[in-house]
Amino acid sequence: MIELAIASAFVSAMGYQQAGRAAKMEGALTARNIKTQAKIRKLQALQEHNDIMANLKSFKDQNAAVAGTTGRAEDRSYKALIKKAEEDNKTLAQRSNYQNLAEQSKYSQQAVMAVTKANNISRAYRYKAFGTILSAGYKASTMTGGGMGTSRSGLYT
Repeated sequence: MIELAIASAFVSAMGYQQAGRAAKMEGALTARNIKTQAKIRKLQALQEHNDIMANLKSFKDQNAAVAGTTGRAEDRSYKALIKKAEEDNKTLAQRSNYQNLAEQSKYSQQAVMAVTKANNISRAYRYKAFGTILSAGYKASTMTGGGMGTSRSGLYT
């Protein structure tokens, strides 16, 4: 009977240990997925930046062609229009960059939290496994009739 109780405790403890390892593996996989999402978002941000710059170049080229055919290439209003477009484009690019930085920070925090959570779950399973073994040891000692901390008279020593 004692052997069965001890074996049962060890099987339970092994199950908890396995669950702890699985939690760590899941946390690592989640963190890796989050890091991959961050890389994808970083690439998207670069593509957005390239689109912004391409739009500015296209705007300038179109206006240069119009200004050249109308003879207004040296006109102050044309220069002001180009300057305003460059300033707006710079602001748009900066906003896009700041947004990307904020998202990269969020992804980094999520990855760290996934690993931390997995480590905490794994630690909890280890404690549970240890508690199961201690509990089985106590139960085994009470089955043999020699409870912990008592003398033959049944009084605590």
